Formats: sequence, C-alpha cells, structure tokens
Amino acid sequence: MKQAIIFISFITIVAGCNNNKEKNEKDPITDVSTTAVTPDPAKDSAAIRAVILDFYNWYTKEYKQLMGYNLYSGLKKQDAPPYKINWDEVKKYQQFIRSSIPQLGEEFLKNQEKMLQQADSVFKVDTEDDIPYGFDYDWYTSSQEEPSYLLNGINKSGKWIITVKGEEASVEIGAPDDKDYLAGSLLLYVGMKKENGQWKIARIGGNE
Repeated sequence: MKQAIIFISFITIVAGCNNNKEKNEKDPITDVSTTAVTPDPAKDSAAIRAVILDFYNWYTKEYKQLMGYNLYSGLKKQDAPPYKINWDEVKKYQQFIRSSIPQLGEEFLKNQEKMLQQADSVFKVDTEDDIPYGFDYDWYTSSQEEPSYLLNGINKSGKWIITVKGEEASVEIGAPDDKDYLAGSLLLYVGMKKENGQWKIARIGGNE
C-alpha cells in the first residue's frame, strides 16, 4: 500500500512538470525591454512645433542677450578688416546657449561652430571686405528682419510641413496669406534632431 502511494505521487509530479512545460511553451514571457516603440507622427509633430514656437517666443524678447558677445574683431582695428574669430568668446557664447536655451541642441552648436570655422578661413583670404563673412544676417531668423516679424509670421502661418524620419525631421513654414509677407514664399526652414529623447533645433535656414 505504501509503495502504491509513492508510485501515484511520482506520477502526479511528472504530470505536473509536463503541464508546466506545455504552459511555458504556449505562453512565453515577453521581455518588455526589447519591445519596439511605435512612432507617433502626430505626437512628434506637436512636440516639434512646440519647440520652435517656444524658441522664437524667447528669442523675440531676449535676442539682445546673444548680441552682447564679440564673436569676431579686427586684427588691427576693432571694427575694421582684416577680421578674426574670437574663439574664447565663442566658447562663452555657446555655453550660454547650452545653459539658457534648451530648444537649441548640440547638433545646432556643432553646425554653428563649423560655420564660424568657415568664416575664420574666409577672413584669412578676404582681408579687405568691410562686411565680415557670415555676420550680415540674423542666424536665428535666417534673414535681416526683426525677430518679431518672423514670430508674427510663424503664428499666422497655417503652412507647416513637418517631415519626420527616425530621429531627424525637417520643418518648412510657409509665409502666411498676409499683405506684409511675400505670398507663396518659404518663411523659415528648420532642421530638427532628437537628443536624449527630446526634439531639438539642429539647423536654421539652408534649404530655402
């Protein structure tokens, strides 16, 4: 009798193990950490638009803070050619951007530094031009207009074309249908890039 009870218990344990094995095979545990996140174009577009508007609302009020840095100077006279880039001042300027303007990303600063390096190279060749290369327009409006003019156009425009490709995006903002703006023109082009999960401005202008 005792042996029969042991035998029955053994059968029960084996059957239980087989049932657990079948259950595990039918219901595998899903590793949540490896599950791909489906992109949400509408969410990305809304976030991108918010970053651009936040930046230009800030810039329209505070742009003079960026004008206070002497990024270039004359080699012989302060405001006369030949010019040179003041790299120590550039470093301070970009540090201010990092600490105070979260909408501008590291990619933007890299592109800005490349432009300044190009300007420095041109200064060495063109030693007589009174207008320093790269400093004859506002880098942030990509024009010679006041920031308020651009912000007003952005707010009125219903022509936003936002194209998202993975971690990068392009934004084309058309001029509004208003007598103060050239009909059918591109008001602003902005290149965007995701950095640490957040959309940042990587480039302003360049694709007009």
